[in-house]
Amino acid sequence: MNTYPAVRDPGSIELLFRNIRTSEQPDKITTDYLASVGFRRQSDVKLLELLFFLGFIDSNLSPSALWSQAHGAGEGEFAGMLAEAISKAYAGVFEAYPRTGGIDGKALMAFFRDKTGVSDTEAAYMVLTLQVLSDIADFGRAEKAKEGSPAVPAQDDGSPVAENGSPLPDVSDEPAPRAAPPEEGLSLTINIPAEAMDSEMTELVKALIRKLL
Repeated sequence: MNTYPAVRDPGSIELLFRNIRTSEQPDKITTDYLASVGFRRQSDVKLLELLFFLGFIDSNLSPSALWSQAHGAGEGEFAGMLAEAISKAYAGVFEAYPRTGGIDGKALMAFFRDKTGVSDTEAAYMVLTLQVLSDIADFGRAEKAKEGSPAVPAQDDGSPVAENGSPLPDVSDEPAPRAAPPEEGLSLTINIPAEAMDSEMTELVKALIRKLL
C-alpha cells in the first residue's frame, strides 16, 4: 500500500525546515541527528519519514540534492522548492483533488485511509501534515519558476519518487502515515464519529485548533 507522512506535532515541521536552511548539513539524518537539533520525543521519528517522503533524504538516510539546494536558501526560495517537492510526492492526491478546486476534509481523510489502510486518527494526522506543509510552501513561486525554466529531464539522484513503491527507511514500527490549496485557501470539514474520539484524536483536534487560531 501507499503511505503518507503523519507528523504528530505540526509545529515541528517548520522548525525542522528552518534547521535545514540554516544549519550545517550532516552526513546522516538519523534519530541521533534529530535529537541533536532538539527533536527528542519518540514521535519525532515521523519527521524522518516526512523528509524521506518529500525527497530531502535518500534510502540510506543521507541528505539528497534537494537538501543541499535548500541549505542556505532564503525563506521564499525554500517555499518554492518545498511546493515542487509536495507536488511530486503528493501527485496521487492532486490527481484525485486538483489544486484548482476545494477539498472536503472528510473525503481527504477517506482517501488516505483507503490508500494506506490506517486508522481514522492516523489519516487525520496525514491531513494535518499536508495542511501544514501547504501553509509553508509557495506554489505560485514554484509554478513561475517552472514556467521560466526550460524543460530538463530530472536527474536520478536516488531520492524517493512519490508512490513509486519504494520502501521507507526502517525508522518506525508504525505505518507512516496538502493537497495544495486553491488560491483562497484550503477548507477542511471533518466529521469524526463519537466512537473515534479517543485521547489521541482529542489531542489532534486541539493541535489543529491551535494551528488555525
